[in-house]
Amino acid sequence: MTVAIAPLTTEHVPEAAALLGRWYARTRKALPHQSGRTGAPPGEELLGKVLAGPGVEAVLARGGDGTVTGYLAATPLDLGDDDRAVLRAHPRSALVSYGGHALRGGRDGVPEDVLRGLYAAVAARLVAERRHVHYVDLPADEAVAAAWFRTGFGLERVRGLMAVRPRGRQPRGVDALSVRRAGPGDLDRIGRMAVEAARADRGTAVFRPQPEGALATLRTHYADTLADARCGAWVAARRGEEVGMVVLTPAAPGPVVPDGCVELVEAYVTQAARGEGISRVLLATALAWAYDSGYRYITASWPAGSPVSAGHWPAVGFRPVAYRLQRVLDPRMGVTPHR
Repeated sequence: MTVAIAPLTTEHVPEAAALLGRWYARTRKALPHQSGRTGAPPGEELLGKVLAGPGVEAVLARGGDGTVTGYLAATPLDLGDDDRAVLRAHPRSALVSYGGHALRGGRDGVPEDVLRGLYAAVAARLVAERRHVHYVDLPADEAVAAAWFRTGFGLERVRGLMAVRPRGRQPRGVDALSVRRAGPGDLDRIGRMAVEAARADRGTAVFRPQPEGALATLRTHYADTLADARCGAWVAARRGEEVGMVVLTPAAPGPVVPDGCVELVEAYVTQAARGEGISRVLLATALAWAYDSGYRYITASWPAGSPVSAGHWPAVGFRPVAYRLQRVLDPRMGVTPHR
């Protein structure tokens, strides 16, 4: 397909947003817990937020007949070493967020040549700014994800969703295990275990740097959470030793997260206590509280390469609703040779 690539400006928003709305409407029908959602799919409002981001690079593709065949918008990310977000993202990178791209699909599937053209135009500018790590957030649409894979991206993170139901069959108890609700006085405990969970991402096969400055921030990050009645945290102990914890906070509704949803932001079981069912007991306790508190869905995300999380969370009931893709370019690109 022959297309013309041009900057995406406000005058193009209605056409681009229409592509986005049609794509998200299709994914709602295919994804777990999404088909029953009410209201119009995201469109101009979401795209407008993306384009309002500082330093956004946005381009549009038009076919030979003048119709919009796709668009792509990437937002620069600049994170400090003590920013908690740097635990999961490169400090100098770029993100194509939800609403940051859409393509006109058809009987022949996703137009990969259009995607390559859009990405090539944006990536050249990103590399010129020495941004060599690029992320894409999108609904768990296998066809669109595959088009990105063939453009050089890989699956970096998965977001799952699960319905919160009334108490049903509970997991089998763990010998001598006690679970109690955590409060403000447990900040040191929650912070310490959150840091231990983060440090595990340094190892195989996640291999994600966890800067000490960001880990220090993480130690005190949940101070307000532990004092907020809308949030829930629990600590598991056995024979006087703390062996695990879980933390839930309200989830912001969005393209892949419904209203009335709570997020599993932290979960940890000590290495020596894994495989005994402690995580399932903690999760069952948290889900019972979530249902009684009016939440009807729970969401969580995990590294796609984690030898623990990638198998565990789907096994307990989370179903993929979104992907984060990643491409890491050779940092030698974009460097001007010395003369």
